Amino acid sequence: MSDSDYAVTLPLIRDDDGHLYAPAHEVSALLRRLGASWHEWIERGVLDLDAETVDSLADSLTEVADQIDVQCIGHHTTLTEGPE
Repeated sequence: MSDSDYAVTLPLIRDDDGHLYAPAHEVSALLRRLGASWHEWIERGVLDLDAETVDSLADSLTEVADQIDVQCIGHHTTLTEGPE
């Protein structure tokens, strides 16, 4: 593996108190990219890992990414539609 296989860029936002935040859509995209990278590494033979285990782990990352997306959609819908 090369160093570029590990390169990750994630924009961060700092609030007035110094806390760092990452945009949710960037986090969910990162989780999906990680799972896809694991699959590529298995297909290329870069790592000697059990394909079934990698599939399960990648699926778990996708599920978390989906949950983040759903929560963001729900939050956005509430903000744009307002209370009923």
